[in-house]
Amino acid sequence: YWPAFLMSAGIPLPKRVFAHGFLFNRGEKMSKSVGNVIDPFTMVEHYGVDQVRYFFMREVPFGQDGNYSHEAIVNRTNADLANGLGNLAQRSLSMIAKNCGGAVPRRGELAEADTAILDQAIEALAVSRRAMAEQGIHLALAAIFSVVAEADRYFASQEPWALKKTNPERMETVLWTTAELVRRVTVLCQPFIPGSAAKLLDLLAVPVDKRAFEHVHADHALVPGTALPAPEGVFPRYVE
Repeated sequence: YWPAFLMSAGIPLPKRVFAHGFLFNRGEKMSKSVGNVIDPFTMVEHYGVDQVRYFFMREVPFGQDGNYSHEAIVNRTNADLANGLGNLAQRSLSMIAKNCGGAVPRRGELAEADTAILDQAIEALAVSRRAMAEQGIHLALAAIFSVVAEADRYFASQEPWALKKTNPERMETVLWTTAELVRRVTVLCQPFIPGSAAKLLDLLAVPVDKRAFEHVHADHALVPGTALPAPEGVFPRYVE
């Protein structure tokens, strides 16, 4: 009846109608009689607000039913946040603090591997925009964190810890590339994990007014020599 009411009143019909699905606890509908209802505030206190946000947006497609469990939340957030983005940031920033005087490293000539991984972040921005236009939140996050996984492989393959002895200049370029990639990815993560993303951008000394999607591009890259605060963990690993 609602469309008929709108039409009779001369009000334009909605172009989109959003509807959410159901959340299942270990495959079962939540019910007071069953006793499997979960307090979301307790969940946030237990896992962390950004971790809970990330899990549900990554695992449950918008408008569809979704399932969750303690194991699923721990596995996803540990894999993507703690062991993924968090570990990459911690390892690279710790090396920068130790070997580059606590400042953004000098950037030498970029190799093909460097530009390839940096370009992937730009591609993720385009994919994310298209996905979000159709409420594909999980697809946007999948695109972003696939770049994180590639960056982790890049960091491991370049072995900056070995370059410290054999080619210090190349070491700094690799560390700069990794830190810049972390910056780009973290800017993209802000709508989904705002608190954690802000902390990570603070660790990269990114000005508050340089954190919009338009700043993902190379024109706003990290400036060598910029002083960085002491690195610290942003995504603690969940341990039973």
